[in-house]
Amino acid sequence: MKKLFATFVFVLFSVMTFAQENNGTLKTIPEFSFVKMQSDGIFDSKEIKKGKQTLIVLFSPTCIHCQLALNHFNNNYDEYLKNVQIILVSEYEAKDVIPFLKEHAPKFLDNKNVELLYDSNYEFAPIFQPTSIPTFYLFDKDKKFVTVKKGSVEANQIFNFIKK
Repeated sequence: MKKLFATFVFVLFSVMTFAQENNGTLKTIPEFSFVKMQSDGIFDSKEIKKGKQTLIVLFSPTCIHCQLALNHFNNNYDEYLKNVQIILVSEYEAKDVIPFLKEHAPKFLDNKNVELLYDSNYEFAPIFQPTSIPTFYLFDKDKKFVTVKKGSVEANQIFNFIKK
């Protein structure tokens, strides 16, 4: 009986962990549109190219965990991220975000593989349902969901899923 109960508890926690890990709803890149920060116009999710992995990042320039994670990503850009389409989304305007990135992740500025977007209408949360900042969503080359990681500690785990 104890073995049966222990097995049940293990399976229950495994299912709960998996449900939290895949966010329960994301199967592919959802539809969204946000304001571009480094050029004029709107970036629409339909502009995401197939054939490359896509990393969508929710961050804030006031967040110490965002600073740590993006600095780490900047330092590992050439090894892991140079072939990944990166979409950085913030609820802060360019006047706050660009100086933050200049200091902590300069490789993400003026980079053809990076879109820097402003969520002016606070639409990211209802679409992606993040539970913390920063949150990192990785999708494969066919726009299918791979994993979600939260915070500066889990951010490091993204590299395990990136195809070099």
